Amino acid sequence: MPDRGKLNCSLIVAGTCAAALVSFALPVFGTECRPHHFRAPYFIKSMGVCDFDPETLSYAGTPVQQAKCLMRGMDASRNLAPPLDALPPGLARRIGKITGLPSREALARYLSTQDLETDFASHLWEPLSRAHDNDPNAPVARYFVIHDTSGPNYHHRAFPDDIDAHPLFEKLAYYACSDGWGRAHVFINRTGEMLLAHDYSLPWRETKFEQAAQFGKALLGLFLHTEMVQPRRSAPGHGLRNDARTPDPAFTTAQYDRLALLYTIASVRRGEWLVPAFHAAIDAEIPNGHDDPLNFDIERFADSLDQLIDKLE
Repeated sequence: MPDRGKLNCSLIVAGTCAAALVSFALPVFGTECRPHHFRAPYFIKSMGVCDFDPETLSYAGTPVQQAKCLMRGMDASRNLAPPLDALPPGLARRIGKITGLPSREALARYLSTQDLETDFASHLWEPLSRAHDNDPNAPVARYFVIHDTSGPNYHHRAFPDDIDAHPLFEKLAYYACSDGWGRAHVFINRTGEMLLAHDYSLPWRETKFEQAAQFGKALLGLFLHTEMVQPRRSAPGHGLRNDARTPDPAFTTAQYDRLALLYTIASVRRGEWLVPAFHAAIDAEIPNGHDDPLNFDIERFADSLDQLIDKLE
């Protein structure tokens, strides 16, 4: 879930049982999404649970160790889980390495079969963003950050049976911004459709950590951001209007497949496999941080990555 706050509107939809009208809060980023009010700068008190080094612009440890720390979400108590003991082999043998990177040509051919030439294949030969707002001497983007939209929130209502394909909630137009202020680089809905808000060459910030005042623009361009649509509802024991419950499964196979594809695209453009990270871990020690991606299945993500690389080979 992003750090700029969620713009919501109420849409009236027909109830499926008694034809009652119910109201849902949908994320709507309309035609213009740029904040219209002043946001005071804020300072963070630590470099995060994974020990970010502002000098090297990197978290502590090897790329695999960084991923073990950064790919952790919230546990059942809504606290950040401990670092992972191990990563699935499909991630562990790749992160931070050039092992198994497909060629741009092979990836471009595959993207063509998916009708993704314009948004993704056409940019394969362009560089990724760099830190310090694309300073040519700054490090190339290192972190592939995974988010979820945390909405729409059904509150205490049950999820509909067609939650993964309901047209009202799968319209990526809800996340489009005519002023170029889309929150993430790419959005993925539950049927696997994607919205490219910013190419990976554009420096963008989406977490509170990146926007802390003491960094200035140093982190602008170091992180790439992907949002996956995830409806939520309230769970017992977490407050009146919480959003602690996800669908089961929390994300669809189509979303994991598309996420693996985006991760591969970004890594090919960098020349090595990026470090995957969760929004929850990056902002963990900042007040009003985030819990996303909630109930993310790392094994399924790794499986989707392995299957994609097999196809490309």
